[in-house]
Amino acid sequence: MAKIKAINISNHDGNNTFYVNQAILIKNKGIINDRYFENFKKNYEQVTFIESEKIDDFNKKTKQKLEYKDFRRNIITSGINLNEAVNKNIQINNVVFKVHQLCQPCKYLQDKLGIENLVKLLAYKSGVRAEILKSGKISNYDQIKIIE
Repeated sequence: MAKIKAINISNHDGNNTFYVNQAILIKNKGIINDRYFENFKKNYEQVTFIESEKIDDFNKKTKQKLEYKDFRRNIITSGINLNEAVNKNIQINNVVFKVHQLCQPCKYLQDKLGIENLVKLLAYKSGVRAEILKSGKISNYDQIKIIE
């Protein structure tokens, strides 16, 4: 069963991210109290997702012990292949998202974490970007469904 493993936000650009147990998501605005709330250029920049399994695999291959929040994505999932959700909608409780594109790793993250080749190692394994189509509240361990 696909579910939320953690929710992660940052209240200011450049600040460290931190876990929250639940979040309120507003259509066309983003996650309340997140740095990108009403502060994005494209609709698909409202929310990011990443699979916990990809982070666990990265840690194993690089012999790191990075936390999920260190990857700076908003919703950490388990039990779902997010790459297969591109151009589809996903639902968590009553919140509906349109998954627009893969979220490729960036040099900023590589430099912040101090891991050489991070960008190369996480290419196509760094989550997805999504737009909020229907507002609502999500919490850790909520079920995730891909809907057509």
